[in-house]
Amino acid sequence: MADYLSFSDLTLLERCRADDEKAWNTLFERYLPMAQKLASRVRHEYLEGQDLVAEGMIGLLSAVDRYRDTEGTTFSTFAYACMQNRMRNALRSVQAKGQIPPSKRISIEESYFQPEPSSVEETLLSEQEAKRIGEIVDTALSERERDVFLAFVHGDSYSGISARTGLSRKGVDAALQRARKKLREQLS
Repeated sequence: MADYLSFSDLTLLERCRADDEKAWNTLFERYLPMAQKLASRVRHEYLEGQDLVAEGMIGLLSAVDRYRDTEGTTFSTFAYACMQNRMRNALRSVQAKGQIPPSKRISIEESYFQPEPSSVEETLLSEQEAKRIGEIVDTALSERERDVFLAFVHGDSYSGISARTGLSRKGVDAALQRARKKLREQLS
């Protein structure tokens, strides 16, 4: 029996790309603390920290799909950038929709995303959360929601997902919204 915790990121990537569920769960456990730390740097009444963590984990899924070892950067650096960019895009999206009054808007600066060292207790709690996220994706989402969600986090557009699944663009959006809602509910 393989000890997934001892695997390198690259070994986990190979196994994730081969749809190894334990590899996915291990990678989620390993990178959830990073997502939580990135999200903890942003405090704003119009965007919950758990939503940012979820966006960060979507960024991680995208990193798994897009990372190439030949580009001269480590996976952890690439994953950090993908997670950070995904969170920034979520902040921009909320602000662009006009849901936040101009006086309450925050600047999306690099300084919001500087990670701080975590305590042992925080790390242990983060590892438990990562396990929960992997289980939620596998168990709480319907097959359609999971397929749409994973396609989206791997960078597929609504149009591409629609063409592949036979759902309308509105159906794709509805499936994503349900998946996000279930993830938020299960994480709270």
